Amino acid sequence: MAAREMNLPEDNTYGLMADAPKRFITNENIDQLGSGFILTLCASPDNYVKRITEILEDGKNIAQMENAVKTLDEFSLRLISDTFSQDPALIEAFYRCSSLELLFDLVRDDRVSMSYTLLSTCLRALSSILELAVGDVTWKSVPRDVVVSIAALVTGKAKREEVNTLLAALAMIEQLVIGDDTTRDWVLEEVPIETLIRHVEKSDERIALAALSLMNSMIRHCSDKDKRLELIESLEVVPFRNAVHSSLLRDGSARDPKALEQLVEVQRSLISAYDTSPASDSEIQKVLDIDSANENSEEDVEIWRTKLADHRCGRLATVAMVLFGEKSPQDLRMLISENTMRIEGGKWQLIPMWMRCCDITAELFGLLPGRDELDRLISIIFSTDSPFPAVFSCIVHLFHRTWREMQAKGGEMDKVASFVLEQLRHVLKRKEIHDVEEMSADLETFSYKAMQEVRREEQLEKENDQLHSEAVISLKAKLRPKIEELVRINHLNYLKKGDVFRKPMKSKSLAKAAYWFWKLDASEKMLTITACDGERFVDDGHRDDIRQVWLKDVADVTNNDEIDRKASSSRFASSPSTNMLRGVRVQLKPTNDLKEGEVLMALTPDETQAGIWQESLAYLVGNTEMRSKTNAIVERMLKMELRVRLLNVKLADPENEPDVPPIPDDLISFISSF
Repeated sequence: MAAREMNLPEDNTYGLMADAPKRFITNENIDQLGSGFILTLCASPDNYVKRITEILEDGKNIAQMENAVKTLDEFSLRLISDTFSQDPALIEAFYRCSSLELLFDLVRDDRVSMSYTLLSTCLRALSSILELAVGDVTWKSVPRDVVVSIAALVTGKAKREEVNTLLAALAMIEQLVIGDDTTRDWVLEEVPIETLIRHVEKSDERIALAALSLMNSMIRHCSDKDKRLELIESLEVVPFRNAVHSSLLRDGSARDPKALEQLVEVQRSLISAYDTSPASDSEIQKVLDIDSANENSEEDVEIWRTKLADHRCGRLATVAMVLFGEKSPQDLRMLISENTMRIEGGKWQLIPMWMRCCDITAELFGLLPGRDELDRLISIIFSTDSPFPAVFSCIVHLFHRTWREMQAKGGEMDKVASFVLEQLRHVLKRKEIHDVEEMSADLETFSYKAMQEVRREEQLEKENDQLHSEAVISLKAKLRPKIEELVRINHLNYLKKGDVFRKPMKSKSLAKAAYWFWKLDASEKMLTITACDGERFVDDGHRDDIRQVWLKDVADVTNNDEIDRKASSSRFASSPSTNMLRGVRVQLKPTNDLKEGEVLMALTPDETQAGIWQESLAYLVGNTEMRSKTNAIVERMLKMELRVRLLNVKLADPENEPDVPPIPDDLISFISSF
């Protein structure tokens, strides 16, 4: 209809293209149009493909070939990236009216390889079309000679390298590794994994990341166990370690999370190739000979021999122990010398201690069940050619120091090992550590007492988090009235015991201070005030200077502080200081004699005493508002009560998620029973 309205030639075919996202409108996707859309009248997908095919078959004009492939690339990329556009109209037309062999020919063509833009665009378009998997055309469809041509772009056989072409080639090769067993075998044959090492040290981190991702895919998807081990061993070389350090782990550079994820996966593969087979008798004997200077019983030696033979790390553990003895003989003598100076029952035994340190190291490396720390150890591991023995040595020194600071006994090996592992995790979490020497220095400065302080802070933070949860807040609101009542009763009982206060001084003279004794009656309706001679009140039962104040006659109770002149102006003091006296001011109601009402003042240097009296008397005369002193005590008692109640509450550990049970076989009967 639009073509007829515009009087366009009827012998041509036309199409409608949506504006956002850009795609051809077909019967399959027309219902995806939203409100306010814009449609453009254009040539049909078949016409686009015919023109693209003519240009590619002619193969003379490089610029036109670039535009043609770019058009194909834009549509195929848009189909993959746009969630609203699942319209392979142009690609289907390409399959119908042309052939994917045209793009394969471009990859094979040496002239195309000289044009970086054309080659990189062609690779992207080809990769996007294969990713769409329209019809039967998938990554399996790539011929071997095309795989060889693409492999040459990353192995150094190409005449020149360009960033975009290299990125596209690395991505395609990874898809060929993932997609099919046949193409994977071709890639493993044409792309030796060691040829990818040079890409890791490229200044463009995108290339380094793509190379690492390809390495991991080659190792992960290799089904041949021997071939996989060969791939891993090809990365156990100094050039690879140096390349990682110079590009992705260089000092002062921010860590890319994606690169870190790839490095951790590479390191897991390298660690999986560690020799953990059972140690031989000669290797075990070497370890036992190191401790031969100590007077160990034959029974202990045989027990250790058996445990070393059955150790889960096998040869890896015995090699680390022997290296410690050979490379650090002075440190070993120092450790043993300090250990022998301890009292009997407070010494560790070398071989069991070494085995526990091996267990800790293996857990950090992910060799034993537990939470590994490879993401935080990655710089340390890539900084040394023997990471396991190096970290093991640091842990042995830390174990010795912690044992000494904890004043541990012979049977507390597990307790110390658990604490050492916690120390290690905290030090690794605290900051980024670059090498073994830095790790050793940080562990030396982090003592047992420092870790205890961290534990206290973490426990306090955990408790505070629990206290701010919705369930605890609801419980707190429910408990508050009872706690407030308890605090008020306690304060009133305190008033019933009575307290001695100082009378306010009527002048600035240094006259002798006067005191009086205030006490709340048991009925809580009357205040008894008795004069006394000093700061201590003795009730002899014969006093006649007793005054009784009915609380119904009290108008208000406030605070009124004043300076302790007697203490502040003493002529014997070398540097007189200003001492404040906390005052309780009781305002009586007006009478016939005193129209403004009498004022009674009681002074004390004790702030807590004054606060309790003032707030409790104010409550008794009708001011029920919660005051600061009472509220502080209520909050403190509420926290104590809540913490006691939370002691027996088992909270789920977010790091250890429970296993989801399998779906019952007989699901209908299972549901009906509920």
